[in-house]
Amino acid sequence: MAGPLAGLVVVDASWGMPSGITGMLLADYGARVVKVERPGHVPLVEKNFRKTADRGKWSVTADLSTSEGQETLHGLLANADVFLESGGFDHAALRERHPELVCVSLSGYGTSGPLAERPGYEALLNARMGMTAEQRAHRDGPVFLGHPTVSYGTAFLATIGVLSALHARKITGRGQSVGTSLLDGMLAICSMNWWWNEKDISYLARSGTKQGFGRKRLITDPFECADGNWLIPHTGGPGSYQRMMDLLGFGDKVQRIDGPEMSVPLNDEEYEIARDLVPQAFKSKPRDEWVRLFADADIACLPVLRPNEVFDDEQVRYAGVAVELDDPDYGTVRQIGPAVRFAGTPAAKPEPAPAVGAHNGCSVSRAEAWKPSGGGELRGALSGVKIVDFSSFFATGFGSKLLCDLGADVVKVEPPSGDQMRPLGDLWEASQRGKRALCIDMRTPEGQEAVRKLVADADVVAVNFRPGKAEKIGLGYEQLREINPKLVYAYLPGFGSSGPKSTLKSFAPLQSGFAGMNFIGSGEGNPPIRRVMGNEDLYNGFLGAVGILMALLSRQNTGEGQYVESPQLHSSLFVRTEMAADGEGNPVYAHQLDADTMGWSPLYRLYRTADGWVMIAVLGDERFGKLATALGHPEWIEEFGTEQARQAGPDQLAALLADAFGKLPTTEAFAALDEAGVPVEIPREDPAMPELLWEESLAETGQVIEHHHPEYGWCREVGITIRLSDTPGEVRAPSPLLGQHTREILAELGYGGTEVDELVRRGICLEP
Repeated sequence: MAGPLAGLVVVDASWGMPSGITGMLLADYGARVVKVERPGHVPLVEKNFRKTADRGKWSVTADLSTSEGQETLHGLLANADVFLESGGFDHAALRERHPELVCVSLSGYGTSGPLAERPGYEALLNARMGMTAEQRAHRDGPVFLGHPTVSYGTAFLATIGVLSALHARKITGRGQSVGTSLLDGMLAICSMNWWWNEKDISYLARSGTKQGFGRKRLITDPFECADGNWLIPHTGGPGSYQRMMDLLGFGDKVQRIDGPEMSVPLNDEEYEIARDLVPQAFKSKPRDEWVRLFADADIACLPVLRPNEVFDDEQVRYAGVAVELDDPDYGTVRQIGPAVRFAGTPAAKPEPAPAVGAHNGCSVSRAEAWKPSGGGELRGALSGVKIVDFSSFFATGFGSKLLCDLGADVVKVEPPSGDQMRPLGDLWEASQRGKRALCIDMRTPEGQEAVRKLVADADVVAVNFRPGKAEKIGLGYEQLREINPKLVYAYLPGFGSSGPKSTLKSFAPLQSGFAGMNFIGSGEGNPPIRRVMGNEDLYNGFLGAVGILMALLSRQNTGEGQYVESPQLHSSLFVRTEMAADGEGNPVYAHQLDADTMGWSPLYRLYRTADGWVMIAVLGDERFGKLATALGHPEWIEEFGTEQARQAGPDQLAALLADAFGKLPTTEAFAALDEAGVPVEIPREDPAMPELLWEESLAETGQVIEHHHPEYGWCREVGITIRLSDTPGEVRAPSPLLGQHTREILAELGYGGTEVDELVRRGICLEP
């Protein structure tokens, strides 16, 4: 085993996609993950998912309903650091028996609250919470989300919770319970775009005939080109909107803006150009020509690819982020491997997924380095950790915000002009709350000196500049390492520190389109959709937080800091790991959304009823029998009662179910299935957000919080989505004003009041 988690032992008795991804993340970076599986075969519907999610793991079989199975489990837990489960385990009893164990529960809606007993499948949650209404596609009505964004979001939260609890355990000497859920994953994903504030500030238009960015001077849509291929530009960079208009032939018809372009709304003529004429202009040239022209003009732009096409991209090959693993069915399966680069503790190439029970009888033992050594107390799991965040825009800042919520002291450093994202209130609050703000001109000798003092006392530095820029202003890794040898330096660029695409600009949703997301969400054979739920900014923040925590844990064990690189490209690729390919580049997908965007299979999809829709999630022979009986067709059990039979005739089964549901009113269909114990939900006609922000059960758990912001007024937003029993997270403050803590931070660095006054007078520092 190699990587920052080498020697860590994880026992996984959970089920479902989120826990599978959580275990994969831990295994990818060196943890010995022992998957406890029920004796018997792997369900056919999970076979391809297993090829990616279970790579690098061990498999042990045990029937946990028996005393023998329980004995096997507790024998493993006696030598484990972490236990993953999906409900049904008493954490208090587990911790009494194994006091140093970090016990992690991944559930549908949490272990308490009004929805705790609802079936915990992502498709059903998406229906109940209106995610199926928020996603747009090529037809009216609710849409099945082809990309499982909530599962990935939940997995990231669980992983962050595990790593934070391990960080705390090293200091306190105790394990603790960690909880998160699909609902938490959904809330975390929604935090980027959903909040309430009394001034109704939002960068998105959610009503009217022209939804999206409204009159913002911002274009980020996919466009079809003359050759039928697609691309996505992004005009968020300085001056990019004007340069794009010049390229497309509209330069003389739009205002030239001095300063941030997004701060000036489009007038009526500009609005018509941006929303109606630009799509036609792109059809005048083939995609490759447009991509080259945009690169020459320094405007962010990427092709929109299918999932299996990206493996052959020059940057993906250069970075080595894709791996080829031996496979008994396909010979070779190409998949996205470990996405984060650790210079000091690099991850090894994963081993292929094991056969069920391949490691029966094998023993595990905890590494000495992971054993707790302290008996101290902590308020938050990351209390005492100081992070200096030099990044701009959303992704890196979102990651450090997640760590801030768990107790880290995060200092946001900005130039006097401020972060370009400040005008976008929703994004700013979602990525910067709880932080302290230092405004300083790092181009000046005085500014550089202050920053060096700040870094000298830091645990982590986070940057996302394009390659070479950090070094020009004295913020390169080697430069800061001389000041602070134990520093964890987290670099989250767009494409990587080197390689053929490394100097390109990177914004959401370009990387999503490049990684295949727009095709994943569109359905088989369809053109790409405009957006998929979840995007690379969120994912890069999540994975950046994971990388920082792994490096901090490695430092706890070894005393060594290190360089960590987690490009936005890699995180975009990681969240479609289940979309693999064979050695010839042919798709090896864990799931495929059908052309009508109804679902992944006859039993995990949407169906029209006589007056609406239902979503079902029926796994296993027993539940299929209940479904057939509830719908009045017990004869289906004889024909489709086994998984092999259902796999052999999916179209026929789907047609039978569509006919049966089409004859029933929605409420009658729901009641019949729900009473029979068949997982089912009725899709909402609109998103549950922002109504969820006023749900008192969520306010009571801190998953929704309310506070007052000096600029936005009273706000309600997503709060804490990872629950740690002994070192709980908390939201300490809203997002800071520009330079709000400049004087406070400089005083901590030893500057006197007169010195700060002089720096402010000269414009080197700013205060509100």
